[in-house]
Amino acid sequence: MNFSEYFATNDGSLPEIVLTYSDSSLVPQAFQYLFEHGAKNVTVDGGYLWIKASQSGKPFSGPQDALLVSSGVAEAFHVVLGGLYGSRGQIPDLGVYVFTNSLTLDYRMGAQWGQDQIYSLLELLRQLRDLGGVVSIPWWGAEGEHDFLAALESPEQIIHT
Repeated sequence: MNFSEYFATNDGSLPEIVLTYSDSSLVPQAFQYLFEHGAKNVTVDGGYLWIKASQSGKPFSGPQDALLVSSGVAEAFHVVLGGLYGSRGQIPDLGVYVFTNSLTLDYRMGAQWGQDQIYSLLELLRQLRDLGGVVSIPWWGAEGEHDFLAALESPEQIIHT
C-alpha cells in the first residue's frame, strides 16, 4: 500500500480526520495540546467565535476558546494552525474545527507532505487519541479509514524510515 497517496496530490479538497471525545471536557485539553506542540493561529483575520447568548462574534483569542464551545457558550469554530511539529519535523498547516465533543482536522494535500510530515501527523493523531479521542477518517471511505488506522498502529511499516 502506498500510504502517501492520501497526501500527495493537491486536488483542491480538504480531507478530514475526526477525533471524537466521550467527555466534552477533553476537547479543550486536546485543543490546548496542539498549542503546546507549536501550533499558532494562522487564520486570515484571526478567526471568530459566535457567542450564543449575545448573538455576536468574538475574535479567536487562543486555545482557551475551546472551553466556550465545550461548555455550550459558543458555536463550533474553525481556525488554521501552523507550526505544529512532531519528532520528524514540522507538520503542514492543519485546519481545526472545534465542536462540543470533537475536533475535526483538515489538511491540504500536496508536495509539502513528505514521509517525515506524514509520520509526524500520525504521531500527533496517536497522542490526541491517547488523550481520550476516537479517530475516524470518513473522508477516504472504509478502505482509506482502514489504511489510516493501520498506520496509526504501525507507522514505521507504512512510512518507510
